[in-house]
Amino acid sequence: MNRVLFVSPVAFSGLQQRHQSLASELAKIGWQVNFVDPLETGGFSCRTEAAGQNIEVVKLRVPFKGVEWPAIQTICGKFALRLLKTKAGMTRHNTLLWIGEPSLACLATHKWRAIVYDRCDLHGSFPGQNKRAWQKYEETLFNRSTLVSCSHAYLQQRLPEHARKKSVLVGNACAEIFFGERRPQSAGDRRLKMVSAGAHHEWSDAKWLAMMCEHDKVELHLAGTGRGVDYESLRRNPRVIDHGRLNSCDLARLLKTCDVGLIAFKDIELINGVDPVKAYEYAASGLEIWAPPINAMRSNSLVSSYVSSTAELDQAIRGFATRSLPPAESIARWPGRLQTILDRLTVLQSD
Repeated sequence: MNRVLFVSPVAFSGLQQRHQSLASELAKIGWQVNFVDPLETGGFSCRTEAAGQNIEVVKLRVPFKGVEWPAIQTICGKFALRLLKTKAGMTRHNTLLWIGEPSLACLATHKWRAIVYDRCDLHGSFPGQNKRAWQKYEETLFNRSTLVSCSHAYLQQRLPEHARKKSVLVGNACAEIFFGERRPQSAGDRRLKMVSAGAHHEWSDAKWLAMMCEHDKVELHLAGTGRGVDYESLRRNPRVIDHGRLNSCDLARLLKTCDVGLIAFKDIELINGVDPVKAYEYAASGLEIWAPPINAMRSNSLVSSYVSSTAELDQAIRGFATRSLPPAESIARWPGRLQTILDRLTVLQSD
């Protein structure tokens, strides 16, 4: 059986996004997946738990970590590797290393069956990150990886030439649970039910969402976490219904009751490399997708309307249900995305 050590920046139990989805698809086609949750500190231990057929979640606790200091993080990586060998029974020569967490790039300095670096964010551009540290991690991964998969063209275009030659562009996709019978596109005299899903953090424009709520014909549903003064003010708006963090089943159920999915991104560097999973989920659920007119969203073919003012919001509402939606069969699914990565890996390994 093929074996993969899947090093993820998010926990397997979190809201299912790219990393959990690709790991699950690997397990479905027969790979034995050891999914490494983000490292915990304050000890030296390894716990594993089954998360389904062929997939095991590995929870490592190390004495310390120092993501912003590569030299310290290298020591942290050595602790993790030792636990994986002695406690989880991992052997490198027959294991594919799949890294979605660049701060553990030191794992790639060892010999593996092959190494995939899945680049799905503009690392170093998140608030508070030490950009130079993340550049150092990525330099290691660009040099050591057999394949660099990129979730957005912006990320692929900014690879150094030697890494670009062994790269593949593989966008995000949608889980099957979001597909199904679509709600008829007709609002009539009722309010339009809009939804904004996902993490409403520093890259989300809560003021733009608040503008949407100013219209008498809008009801806004929030599904996910959030922080910041503007977000807290938004939650208190009487036209906002805050569902909090939802699991995939509950989110899919909510989306099928809504009319419009919102992607409220700010125009910042980080967003240039984001291919929002929520866009695929909205589209699969039969929603129109509205976003602010920033460059990063202009290239997204799933967005049906761009709104930057109350006048444009009026126009978009008047035009609701007159725009054609993408057919379900045109919306990317995770099995196809994974196969693209594996096909490219096979070609590179045969060269």
